Amino acid sequence: MIKRITNPADFEKVVNDIYKIFGERDKTDHHLFLPHDKDSIITAFGNTKVLTWDFFCWANLSDDGNYDAVISFINNKNEKFGEKIFSEYVWASANPRAGYRLFVKALKFARNNDFKYIMMSSVSNHEKSEKITNFYKKIGFLKDSETYIAKL
Repeated sequence: MIKRITNPADFEKVVNDIYKIFGERDKTDHHLFLPHDKDSIITAFGNTKVLTWDFFCWANLSDDGNYDAVISFINNKNEKFGEKIFSEYVWASANPRAGYRLFVKALKFARNNDFKYIMMSSVSNHEKSEKITNFYKKIGFLKDSETYIAKL
């Protein structure tokens, strides 16, 4: 069952459940140098007002009572471009049937809330990076930039 997460306790459960699935792999298989910090994410976004107005999260609750897929976006009030951008924060799914449905729910929400632009990312170090990039191109996204990182 897919639902929008606006309750901080539900959000904490989503983050913890997803971390149980992807946490260990995230340390080596996804972002270079920087694994996700679940406690920091919960602290930053686990607030009813933030979850209502600035951080939008949908998750799939599986039959066993645990969340197995999540997609979330930030209301990026971008001063650089002078536009409000629906910016992907994370998209992770251990449930192939739920992943795309989460994306569709988020798109519908963005359109209904007058966002003009959506930004999605693909982590280069992920085994499905090429597949994700091809999916974005197939549905009409254009490559806008690349990001590079180094340790100092």
